Amino acid sequence: MSYPVVTAALLIEASGAALNNAGQDEGRHVDNAIVVKQIRIGRNRYPYVSGQAWRRWWREVLYEDFGWKPSPVTREAKSAYTEGNPIVYEDDDLFGYMAARKAKEGTGTFRRVSPLKNSLLISVLPNVITSDFESFSRGLPVDQPEPVPFEHEHYTTFLQGTFTLSLRDVGRFELGPMRDLSKGIELPSEVSLLEASDARDADVAVLPVQTRRRRVQQLVSALARLRGGANLTRNSTDVAPVVVVIGCIDGGNAPFQNLFAPNSTFDAVLLNLPRLQSVLRDYRDRVLGCIFVGYRPGILANEAEVLAALSNGVLEGVSVEVGDPLQAIQKAAEQAAGLVPEVV
Repeated sequence: MSYPVVTAALLIEASGAALNNAGQDEGRHVDNAIVVKQIRIGRNRYPYVSGQAWRRWWREVLYEDFGWKPSPVTREAKSAYTEGNPIVYEDDDLFGYMAARKAKEGTGTFRRVSPLKNSLLISVLPNVITSDFESFSRGLPVDQPEPVPFEHEHYTTFLQGTFTLSLRDVGRFELGPMRDLSKGIELPSEVSLLEASDARDADVAVLPVQTRRRRVQQLVSALARLRGGANLTRNSTDVAPVVVVIGCIDGGNAPFQNLFAPNSTFDAVLLNLPRLQSVLRDYRDRVLGCIFVGYRPGILANEAEVLAALSNGVLEGVSVEVGDPLQAIQKAAEQAAGLVPEVV
């Protein structure tokens, strides 16, 4: 087990949603037309949520539900950065940072590559974006009674995405210029210092294994409580996953790519079972523990086929456990925490 990661494919049900907007479209026939972020492939348009946006949703859940303290932000004329202290602030540890301090104000630039990596959330179904025309007409003055028109977009679809979390890198910080922390930093007594060697090209500070495991378990668990997005006052949407395939593998890849696909009439979503089977065949010698599948009934158009394939608890030689999304994520969080290595 050289590089254990927890990885997942997730599906979010977005009903009448506008979760991530691209701003004003100057080409529309009204002056204030707001459009959603979208990808065009040929004639097809697919709405999406940026990776930055749902990372923010994830962080906010960790602050509000798990008691993580946000790392303080410094704003300069042309830059902004967090405290860059992953020992104290869990979000600096898990989500990474670029702390580009001026030399006279600190010790220079330090950067941490995030152990958490995620994709966009992209619509499975094409051409689902709808324009909505509205107007403001309430309480207008008598000398300017004309309603103010505006236009915005929304969609009803399923969004899919993936993530990986490196279990080896959580709570592990390299010391030196352009690394995680300054080599001259004063480390708390509970933090171990591993000096550079043939196996390490820099000194490394390591948090206690209990702390690292807790951070991993909380981060993964928060996925089940995911919430956030734009326009929720008028387009309220539950963004917690309705289907998830999640587990741990030995390796840094995110193999559960594009597991969800439209059906033949492009009005429902399928779990691409042949693709999942192919992935598990290739990775079965690298799967650590069990793969957990969580789903809400009535979401997958091929639900019966999927459940039949998973019914005996083994798929392509890999142990698989089926439940609801919360159960799958919680069990994967416990499994991932247990795989955090004591020595890094």
